[in-house]
Amino acid sequence: METISNTVWQRKGSSVIFDKASLGEFIPNGAMISLRHLLSWSQGFPDDPPVTGHTILVSGLEAIVETMEPTAAEAFLARTVRPLLKNLQNRWPACGVVFGFSSHPNAFEVSLLEEELLFRRRDRKTVRLSDGLWDGSAAFDLKRVNRQGENGGEVTVGYYVDRIS
Repeated sequence: METISNTVWQRKGSSVIFDKASLGEFIPNGAMISLRHLLSWSQGFPDDPPVTGHTILVSGLEAIVETMEPTAAEAFLARTVRPLLKNLQNRWPACGVVFGFSSHPNAFEVSLLEEELLFRRRDRKTVRLSDGLWDGSAAFDLKRVNRQGENGGEVTVGYYVDRIS
């Protein structure tokens, strides 16, 4: 899997980010919206992104994947969230969508065979995040997002797909 250490994930495509330091910079900038707000765009997109800057931080997806049965959560991602992401990337190509998670990094696992992003919930059930959010493009386009750690090494902060096919 390819690794990126730049900030392209903030300006285009969509990502799942679980690093508090990486997410924290967007909150005071007015970049955060709720999942409910994002879902309201299925009735029609605003003319301009509702945030300042190029990043839309979406809160609330983690609660959905934690509380719905895994197959229902995967279907919700595929039928409801993915179409919105496709429309958003076409409407605002210079805007990145970041789904913020507060879970420990160990809750995320990449299947080496398929390069699929899995989320292990607190009840130990698994949700196939990349399949639901990004469909088949994730196997080819999924990238690990890293940043400089405090000890000089790189720290994984999330996962990113540039464009959904």
